[in-house]
Amino acid sequence: MRFCFALGFVLLAPVLEAQATLSASTELLAAPGGRVIADVRRGSRVTTLITRGPVTKISIAGFLSRSVAGGKRDSFAVSVQAGSPAQLRAAAAQGAPVVATLRAGTGLSLVARRGEWIQVARIGWVPTRLLTATAPAAAPARVAIGAPARVGIAAPARTPAPARDTSPAPRALSGAMTPARATTLSTAPDGTGLATLSPGVSLRPIARDRGWVRVQVEGWVKEADLLPADSSVLGSLSGADIRADPGAVRGRTVRWDVQVIARQNADPLRRDLAPDEPYLLARGPGKENSLIYLAIPPALLTLADGLPPLSRAVISARIRTGRSDPAGVPILDLLSIARR
Repeated sequence: MRFCFALGFVLLAPVLEAQATLSASTELLAAPGGRVIADVRRGSRVTTLITRGPVTKISIAGFLSRSVAGGKRDSFAVSVQAGSPAQLRAAAAQGAPVVATLRAGTGLSLVARRGEWIQVARIGWVPTRLLTATAPAAAPARVAIGAPARVGIAAPARTPAPARDTSPAPRALSGAMTPARATTLSTAPDGTGLATLSPGVSLRPIARDRGWVRVQVEGWVKEADLLPADSSVLGSLSGADIRADPGAVRGRTVRWDVQVIARQNADPLRRDLAPDEPYLLARGPGKENSLIYLAIPPALLTLADGLPPLSRAVISARIRTGRSDPAGVPILDLLSIARR
């Protein structure tokens, strides 16, 4: 005997994405026929988004060591430091499998921070013929938004099944979502409120747990209103400190008061800067009479160009190198800058 009952869900959106595996290593392009931003390894699992004949738009995700992470680039929260490529790994460990090799300067979306690692993602294009659909293992049945679904339930067996844990476990979701009404974004189920989300806001679901959905939301705020949330941000670290032990401080973030001397573009002699990479020649921090190179990401170019010579500014920046070749001047990637 079989019977059916209706399950109504309003949280789950239609499935717009699918999982796939690359049958061969290939280049990831920023756009069809565009520049190469990464080399994706054979066997890497990706999320397919849109197929346009011979090419498919995909999303790759993984973990990047903070030591090779740079500042903002274009609309991306982080980037690969200029000068050399970086490896994107499947887990937050040096021995984890490599998903892709990211080209220097590639912009990345920030997903989460885990100590000395950051979880990132990037969208790009690959040949459709290299993608093999990957069926999700033991995936629960998906239910379309706004419409009840009928699910068949088999009659119980005559022999009682052994007792098992029936508490709900988090389940992965996919597809775009939006609030049905104004709702609160919280730090955790029943946690502290972070923001109010209005209907129409696009959300990306990550997991579902006991009536809650973990989501990602993207938006824009004024840069002048932001400060680094990184717990490793240092204000007491001096220029002399980072020159004395450059290996120990690489990738750390500082918040300094500096004097801006001039806006310049890198020449071939400054080997730890990319050719023609824009930077600020500055003095500091504080009253230190030492030179600093502050690499400028595209998002801060207009703001940096507006700083008059010899003006003072408060910056937050990530240390690229404490002692550059050949001059020995520290190079930092700007994260924010505000004139005093």
